[in-house]
Amino acid sequence: MNLIDVLIQQHRDAEALFEAYRNAPDEEKPELCVRLAEALTMHSTIEERWVYPVARSVVDGSRIDFAVEEHGEMTQLLAELLRARRDVPRREATVRELEAVVANHMAEEEREVLPRLRQVDAGAFGLSSSEIVRSASDARREAMRQLDASAPR
Repeated sequence: MNLIDVLIQQHRDAEALFEAYRNAPDEEKPELCVRLAEALTMHSTIEERWVYPVARSVVDGSRIDFAVEEHGEMTQLLAELLRARRDVPRREATVRELEAVVANHMAEEEREVLPRLRQVDAGAFGLSSSEIVRSASDARREAMRQLDASAPR
């Protein structure tokens, strides 16, 4: 699977996690918050470290700057989500806001960025898609430790 297909699959996985969250009983929602944070953190890591530097060569830089800003907003919402995962009203509001940001981000990316990246040689990313996923998974673990450190127990 090439890297663009990996990113699109991660988009579908995020949509499925939001759907699972909406349909889950309340006692399962705190764990789904963690799964959402893990999935979105990994996805953002891949984009910021490998995809966006290459994307700047084929997509307007301001579009990439905006995507990075959206990632910052998502990171803040994920930290809030982890802090609020046991506070039902705050958690629900945060999930709604996060889902809106993520849905907009994914739609714009699939429309504006990813089709253009299909034209780029896979070697431009520096690693194979499996190596990128493996490296991002390691980075995700560290990022999750940092995000979770601020969450109450």
